[in-house]
Order: sequence, then C-alpha cells, then structure tokens
Amino acid sequence: MGVLTEGTPLSWNEIAPVCQVYRSYALSQLIKIFEKFKDHHGDSFLWGDELEFVLLHFDHSKKRVQLLLKAHEILPRLVETNKETHDDTPSIAWHPEACDFMIEGVPCEPYGFLPSYLNTVEANMTLRRKQAQEILSEQSDCEYVINMSAFPRYGNGQFIYSSTQDDSQEVAEKSTYYP
Repeated sequence: MGVLTEGTPLSWNEIAPVCQVYRSYALSQLIKIFEKFKDHHGDSFLWGDELEFVLLHFDHSKKRVQLLLKAHEILPRLVETNKETHDDTPSIAWHPEACDFMIEGVPCEPYGFLPSYLNTVEANMTLRRKQAQEILSEQSDCEYVINMSAFPRYGNGQFIYSSTQDDSQEVAEKSTYYP
C-alpha cells in the first residue's frame, strides 16, 4: 500500500456506510469466478515456490553489514543466464522486487503432484542461490545473497550500501523510506 503522504485516512464512520457496497462487489466477483471454473475437472495439481533474496555488503574492517543496492545490475545478467539453459538444468525466472536490495527467483515450470517432485525443490533453491551469488562474487568478495525476512539494521544509521552513491537514480517506489 505504501506510505500515506497526501490526505488523511478515512475514519470508521466514513467507511461504514459503503461497507455493504464492497461486500456485494466482492460476492459478485466470487460468483463470477465460480461460474467460470465450476465445470473444471481433472486438472493437475501443480505448485511452485518463490525465493526472495536480500543482497548484502559486508565491510569486514568496520564490522558492518549493509543492504546492497544492486538488484538493477544483477537482474539482467540472471535473466540472460537462464535464457541459455540446457535440458538437464532447470530454468529460473528472475524478477525485481519493490526495492533495489532484493531479487526474486522462481522456477519457470511448476512442480507436479508426484512425490518425486519433492526431490527437486531443494536442488532448485540451491541453484537459484548459486546463480545470484556467482554474479555477486565476480565483482566483490564482500557481497552476498541470503534469504532473510527482515534486515535487523533496516532504518538504523547507514544501513544501505550503493556502489554509485548516487541518490538521484530513478526508483520505482519513489519513497524516502524504502530504497
């Protein structure tokens, strides 16, 4: 949703009169979706996963870890790497996240319902981490990719590291709170 920078949120007294309208709209959508798919039978059970990777810069001399603003640099290389896959190597789809210190990797093909698919999940996750780390390691031995739900230093002091140190670069969020 984002940070509210203009206007003010509506109070409950302002929202309450239109709640029924939104309930009706949601119910109407549910019925339309049900009608569209009610005759589907025998579809395969397919599933997948997504990994969100946090990019980090380690400054060993200062004993500091910072978020690395480099997703815009490594994503094109990751996408290119997976255009040229061989039959025995699973293809990975890489996507940007809402900030420049995160990337998302998902398998290009969904997993199936057989138990044998469970044996491929961990290997695919390892491959995604390896691909991202290899690109980061080419440029520096202080840059790493990890899976982390929340960066402990987020918002505290100098918590971001940018190789360009250019604050004027265009960002999707246009936020002073989210790099």
